[in-house]
Amino acid sequence: MKKLIIPVLILLALALTACGQSAEQLNNTGNEAFEKQEYEAALTAYHQALEDSPELAEPHYNAANTSYRLEDYEQALQKLEQALINEESLEDLDQRSFYNAGNALFQTEQYEMAIEVYKEALRLNPSDLEAKQNLELALRQQQQQQEQQDQENQDQQDQQQQDDQQQDGQQDQQQDGQQDDQQQGGQQDDQQQDGQQGDQQQDDQQQQDGQQDQQQDGQQDQQQDGQQDEQQQDGQPQQIAGLSEEQARQLLEAAAQGTESLEEFLQQVLVFPGAPPMQDW
Repeated sequence: MKKLIIPVLILLALALTACGQSAEQLNNTGNEAFEKQEYEAALTAYHQALEDSPELAEPHYNAANTSYRLEDYEQALQKLEQALINEESLEDLDQRSFYNAGNALFQTEQYEMAIEVYKEALRLNPSDLEAKQNLELALRQQQQQQEQQDQENQDQQDQQQQDDQQQDGQQDQQQDGQQDDQQQGGQQDDQQQDGQQGDQQQDDQQQQDGQQDQQQDGQQDQQQDGQQDEQQQDGQPQQIAGLSEEQARQLLEAAAQGTESLEEFLQQVLVFPGAPPMQDW
């Protein structure tokens, strides 16, 4: 509780005496609070000094250091920039401003800019050992950062290649599957066509066999008919068609010459070797 009361009392005291103090006095009050690590009170005093005399470089520089201790690095960089703008003849303040700016940039991992700022601080004071050490550290951090970025880029490229290969493999599998399906479908179609051709050939063969059977049956029937006709010609009398009654009588009379009677001629004509006729003429 006491830790909270003391900064509040200091702020109230600063507020009560601000109207009667000059910018230089307010800056000194801020420095006293800074030495006590009372950074909020120190920052308030510096801001009051800048309200009274914004052209001064020292309150900007001191406010930047206070913001740095509060880990507000962006605010610290803005105050240091303003200190460098307002500074006219304090070369030592310039060098310290560059050095502190390098530290703020280092804390935000802006190593490339930090390196340039440290170099500027060393240009103003080549004997600054802390600036040299921080410069070397910034160079190492920059190298590590670059290597890390390169590794991340390589990992991304490798991952992208793996993804592309997987996609290509999946596409190849799909294409192979489609080709297999097409081949299977073609084989099935060929088998169906072969089966249809086989069925058609069987049907054609059956038709040919049937035609041959019919032809053979017809030839057998013709042979049987021919045999029957020959038998009829050999065993039975043939009728003579187209003769009138008078022509038939004359023919019989001529054929009957030398026979005793017509009845005997008929008997001679009708008698033949083999079975008797089924019908008597």
